[in-house]
Parts: sequence; structure tokens; C-alpha cells
Amino acid sequence: MNVVGNLVLVPLFLSRWSTAKYGEWMALCAVVAYFSLTDLGMNSAAANAMIAAYARNDLARYRYLQSSAMAFYLGLAGGISLLSGILLVRLPVATWIGIREVPARLAGAIIWLLAVRLLWQMPAAQLGSVYRTMGNLACTEWLTNLQATGILVVTVAVLWFHGDMLSLAMWSVAPMILVALGAWLSLRRSHPQMLPKLSEARLAGLRELLNPSLLFGLIMLSMALTLQAPVLLVSRVLGGAAVALLVTTRTLANVIRQAIGPIQIALWPELTRLDAVGAEAALRLGHRLLTVGSVALCAAFGGALWFEGAGVMAVWTRGKLSADPWLLRYFLIAMVLQAPWLASSLFTTASNRHRRLAQSYAISAILALAAIALLLRPCGLAAVPLGGLIGEALASYHFVIKDACGVLKEDYPRFVARLWAGVGVISLAGWSAGYLGSSLAIGPAPLRWLEVGISTTTSAALAAWTVGLQRGDRQLLTRWGHIRWVALRAAQAELAA
Repeated sequence: MNVVGNLVLVPLFLSRWSTAKYGEWMALCAVVAYFSLTDLGMNSAAANAMIAAYARNDLARYRYLQSSAMAFYLGLAGGISLLSGILLVRLPVATWIGIREVPARLAGAIIWLLAVRLLWQMPAAQLGSVYRTMGNLACTEWLTNLQATGILVVTVAVLWFHGDMLSLAMWSVAPMILVALGAWLSLRRSHPQMLPKLSEARLAGLRELLNPSLLFGLIMLSMALTLQAPVLLVSRVLGGAAVALLVTTRTLANVIRQAIGPIQIALWPELTRLDAVGAEAALRLGHRLLTVGSVALCAAFGGALWFEGAGVMAVWTRGKLSADPWLLRYFLIAMVLQAPWLASSLFTTASNRHRRLAQSYAISAILALAAIALLLRPCGLAAVPLGGLIGEALASYHFVIKDACGVLKEDYPRFVARLWAGVGVISLAGWSAGYLGSSLAIGPAPLRWLEVGISTTTSAALAAWTVGLQRGDRQLLTRWGHIRWVALRAAQAELAA
């Protein structure tokens, strides 16, 4: 839904609003994103602990942790909603971030409405995540999908009827309320014993979750600084039109991240369960497969957009934005180099052993912002991906992967040598295929993109299979594939009979 939303909404925004107005909407959303930091990482820490308790069949501990987390969220959402309303009335936030198209008071009201939606989504998400902790991740994700669909429909409707920013902020609250009510009614009907009860909340439970949650909170703060602070810097220095180009280009480069994200979301609770029962060999295998697979997908996507990205931007935005090819290419390089350490980070976050990861995130964000601030005027928008590359290279590439290998008892020197050699070979294969595919592709633009994408995906997959994976991993995957093929043929024969 995020991918579809981004593809549909960007041209719709640009057809209804001016480029500067759209850029300022993104700047307001960037301010609101910081309200997510009030979560303090409690959702991730509580979910990990609850999954582990459920895996061990310790339902008393499960309910104790669940109720404590829910009490925290309700108090937080109510308190911050009230405090933020008072501060937004009194502080010139719009002036601070360079908003010119929207009156200051109206900008404050828009920020508050979007913030309220984000704050009350936290306790609402706790209801939906109950299914995830019981092993039914699909139900949790369907609730998330329903909310995403609702927000998409509301946004399209408001823009289609030429609504303004305030109307969009007001109507976007409705899907969250409806999905939260649906989740509560669903649990009340199917699993009433799993509904949180505030009477079972304990301060000791909150204290137990606080340490891992604060580390998750540090990661969230670092991610917000990395994603949203550059938007505010660009808005302040270069204006709303530059923000629109930056956000749109970064969104296009990160589409593949949104494809990998569901895989990681699906794996997270399973990795937590494997860690709870001590299945170290399975975790190490998963680590190798996820890192190599993430690199292959990113290299295939990056190789295609390196040569075709400017054309994609022109068609996607209907000519409203002129693509900066090298800005996109810098983002693509950063995306491929991020893939290994982001995949590794999942294995420490899933087990609540993410102290070093949080430190790396924080240091990387600080270094990246410092680099962006120094490079923004001389380098323009290219400072954003270049600053991110500098911060991650100094704080994440080595330390995050080494930490994950330590948790998984993996031989780090051997693993990392093979991994980065694989990154080089897979990237070379993807980019070479992108060059040849772009040179030989025929037909209209969508057909060209498909041809180039097929060539880069095929080349990156072959390189990942031959170089990125160990011999034993290839044998195991081949055996799994054979077993699934035999099972499929048997099922077909049974149906035919």
C-alpha cells in the first residue's frame, strides 16, 4: 500500500497543489514524524517480550507485559496531545521551518491534527499486534493494510475535490479510529482473554520494558533525524520546491526498501521465537540468506534505475519535476550499501539485544547531519545522500554486522569477507546488465523499464547464487525447492484424482 500510495499520490498532489505547497506539506509531515519518538520504542520492546512469553506458553507474563505497555501508551497519547496543542498555539513553528504558503496558525493546526493521529495510533497498534504475538502476523498486517488503504482513499478524495491541507489533516484521522474499533471488536469476539486490562498493569512491568524500549527509542530518533531533519534543512535553506524534488527522488530510490520491508516484518516474530528456543543454526542460516537476498534485490533495482531513473521520474511526476540524475544515483548507491547492515540489524532487534545497534544508529545520524549541513550550500541536494553515506560508512557498515555476528555466534571475519565480496560482484552484475539492457531495450517507456528490470534482476540473482551464498546454502535451497515441487505435484495429482 505504501508503494501504491507513493506512486499514485505524488502526481496527484502535483496536479492539485503547486510544487512549493506540496513541498511545505512534506515539511509539515516531517515535523509530525518527530512525535513518533514519544513511543520510546515501547511497541518493539513489548512485542519481542510478549512473543517470547507466548512461545514459552507463559500467559501470565504475557498479560502482565501487555497491560503495562497499554497503560503507558494511553497516558502518553493523552498527555502529549494536550501539551502539543498548547505549544503549537504559542510557538512559531511554521516560521522556524520556513513555511510561506500556509498561515502560521493554520500550519500549527495541521501539525496538531496529524500529531494526534500519530499519537493515538500507538495504543491502537497495540491492539492489532496481539495477533502478531500469537503467531498470526497476517491478521495484524491486514489491520495495518486497512488503515493504509483508508488513508490512501481519504487523501485521493480530498485532493480530487481540491481540498486544502486542513481538510486532508482532519479526514486522515478517520481510518485510524475505524481500524482501532474494528481490532477491538475482533479480539473481543475471537480472543477475549487476550484483550489488555489496565487493572493488570504494573509499574514493575513498565520498568522491565524500559531499558530495551529506550534503545529502540534511540533508533527511532536516529532514523527520524536521518529521514526528516534533512527535509527541514533543505526547506530552510533551499525552499519548498527543493524539498519536493528531494522527497520525490528519495521515495523513488527507496521503493525497493518498501518491497524488502514486508519480508523483514514477516521474519521478525519468527526470529524472536527461534531465539527464545535457542535455534542458533537456523538463525545463522537466515542471516546469510537475508543479507545476500537484500543485496541482490537492491542491486537489481539500482542497476535499472541508474540508467532509466530520469525517464521514470518524468513520467511519474507528469513533467512537474525535472529529475536530477546524479541525486538519484547517489541515493541508489547508498541504498545498496545499506542493504547488508540493515538486514543484519534485524537479528539483534528481534531478540532485544540491540544496544550496539542503537549506538551505531545515533552516531551515524549525527555524523550524517553534520556532513549534510556542511555540504548543503556547496553541493546542493546531493549533500543529503552523500552525508548519509559518510555517516553510515563510519558508524554502521562494520559495527552493526559485527554485533549481529556476535549475537549469532557467526565467524565475523569469514562472514564479512564473503559478504562484501558478494556485494561487489552482485552490484557489478546488476549495473552491467542495466547498461546493456538500457542500450538494447526497445519499445515505449514502460516496456523498456520492464526489459531492463528483467535483465538486472536475472544478473543480480545469478551472481548472488554463485558468489553470495555458500555451497551448503545452495544445496539446502535446492533440496527445499525439490521438496516443494514434489509436494506441489502430489497435490495436483490428488486434485485431479
